[in-house]
Amino acid sequence: LVTHPGAMAEAEEEEEAEEAEEPVLSVQTAIAVMCAVTVVVAYSSDLLIQALEGVVEKGHMSEHFIGIILLPIVGNACEHASAVRFAIMDKPGLSIGIAVGSSTQISLFVVPFSVLVGWAIDQPMDLNFGSLNTTVMSISVIVVLSVVVDGCANWLQGYLLVSGYLIIAVLYWYLPNKMQTEV
Repeated sequence: LVTHPGAMAEAEEEEEAEEAEEPVLSVQTAIAVMCAVTVVVAYSSDLLIQALEGVVEKGHMSEHFIGIILLPIVGNACEHASAVRFAIMDKPGLSIGIAVGSSTQISLFVVPFSVLVGWAIDQPMDLNFGSLNTTVMSISVIVVLSVVVDGCANWLQGYLLVSGYLIIAVLYWYLPNKMQTEV
């Protein structure tokens, strides 16, 4: 199975051709719903963190593995499902846009915003991710770039992405919770 750049361009043209829908919610209602959902998600996240502390202690799982491998899979399950659904519907441009767009949003907005909020509430946070995390991120970006740069994909590139993810998962599985500080 091979996708072509022309197929991605056709998908974009079809999206532009669709008519605009009338909004169901008013702006005020949408903002109120977003605020309510944010409070519920914050409370759920607090409960999740408390539960994970017990899993780390009793389950002999690394904090790194849970935070870098398991939580993103579970937290983005709907996003993954929609990307797979659009890939099955032969809309690779939309599928790749969903998958790569989320990572871009996290790296360019959420992480720096979290650091700023951490500073505001007197939590020691910075953007120094250490050499291991920076190396893993750089290699991941290069691998994904090699897949999406030409607009074509095949099974071998998919295998490369899955293999890279599994290697990173094994790396973080065996990474100890307490690492020695560099001198």
